[in-house]
Amino acid sequence: MAKKKIVKIDFGSQKASVSVPVNSSIIEFKDPAFLKNPKHHILNALHSPIGSAPLTDRIKPGMRVSIGFDDITRPALPAQIILPIVINQLLKGGVKERDILLINACSNHRKNTPTELAHHLGREVYDRFGPLGQVINHDCSDAKGLKYFGVTDNGRIVEINRQFVEADLMIYQGNVSPQPFKTYTGTGVVVGLASTKSIASHHSFHTIPTPDKKKLSNVPGRKKRSVKEEMTDFLNKETGKEVFYVNAITGTKGRLAGVYAGSASEIIEPAWGQAGKIFNKQVGQADVLILGLPDSYNYGSSHNTLIAAVGACVPPRFSPNKPVLREGGIIIAMTPSRGEIDPNRFPSYQEVCDLYAEKKFSIRELVDHETEFDARKEYIHKYTHGFGYPPLHPFWLMYELESTMRRASSIIMAGVENPGPFRKLGLNPVRDFDEAWKIVENQFGPEPSTVVAPTFFSKPKFKFLVE
Repeated sequence: MAKKKIVKIDFGSQKASVSVPVNSSIIEFKDPAFLKNPKHHILNALHSPIGSAPLTDRIKPGMRVSIGFDDITRPALPAQIILPIVINQLLKGGVKERDILLINACSNHRKNTPTELAHHLGREVYDRFGPLGQVINHDCSDAKGLKYFGVTDNGRIVEINRQFVEADLMIYQGNVSPQPFKTYTGTGVVVGLASTKSIASHHSFHTIPTPDKKKLSNVPGRKKRSVKEEMTDFLNKETGKEVFYVNAITGTKGRLAGVYAGSASEIIEPAWGQAGKIFNKQVGQADVLILGLPDSYNYGSSHNTLIAAVGACVPPRFSPNKPVLREGGIIIAMTPSRGEIDPNRFPSYQEVCDLYAEKKFSIRELVDHETEFDARKEYIHKYTHGFGYPPLHPFWLMYELESTMRRASSIIMAGVENPGPFRKLGLNPVRDFDEAWKIVENQFGPEPSTVVAPTFFSKPKFKFLVE
């Protein structure tokens, strides 16, 4: 009998114990060294930015200033530390408090409630600016609140929040955290403050890269600009001014490990360099990838069918080199998900899931329905006034699932309380881990190469670095 070891992994609000081969790789995020005096480092970054004049030199009395900030899908602590320092610099430079506007860069996510914004920004900032309407949510569908700049050479639409770009000085507080493949978040104006049309030009099915597309784009000897870099350069040229970024690299609970200020084009390399050292975790390629799904992550509760599916299918995309899951491998996602979708918080999710399941569409064919869904008045109303997700959000989540669903021979949802909704998405729900492991053994034998990510979503995400 193969030797086993017990690993505790996330399972909703609790932990589950799973028995895996003794030579399995257990991969979890480990905190880096944190900045001992974050405020000192932030001030240094503002006074000695990369590729930009110091913030104090860019401030003029009487200016109108817009400050964009990452939404509540990112850690709150950086905003609570960085924004008071930035605002203090503005006031010292002669900017009037009434001329400062803070904009929640919620992209194509849902708008955040006043309570959520107060918690995210901290009472010091929110109580000062919120009551007078100077803390607002970006609206990706409000035509009057957006400004169109044009289309880049590679077909990316650049349409950005009007109040942000028409300010005399644009500042953005962001976070550098792992994204699929080689990329990281940060320098987020062209996504966080963009229109639905703009976001669709790089989030719709035919624009989301797969590992194969990534290989084709990596031409030796030529540095290829990312989507963000291309769009940012275009925006800079059209506006004649640059956003002043203040980006943080964080660990558990948003504690700061690094801070980078300046122009988007210049801070990416050093910030991503540090991020790679923190977030890249070396691992071998796996026959089986086991994931623990906590009670809530990314966009909401893992009892939501589609959010649970994201939890199972998106982590393999966090592979900057070779895929962590070999072709034909198996994913086991541990979750007690009930497969329920809140129609107010996620208005269009259920219909998109049903569209995929009932009409037997492939994921790529969903794109034909984007325009119709995006015009639905009931969905738009819940987004605009009810803090629900915009109509197209579930489409883009479905597109993210596609490469993993094609690569894996089975995506097993172990422990789900309501198997039906998962079967409709082409996933394989089973009662428990033991039943899932029998499927693994039938395909790979008793000792498959196994990678376990017990806390991929409950701790800061990381990248599977397969050499």
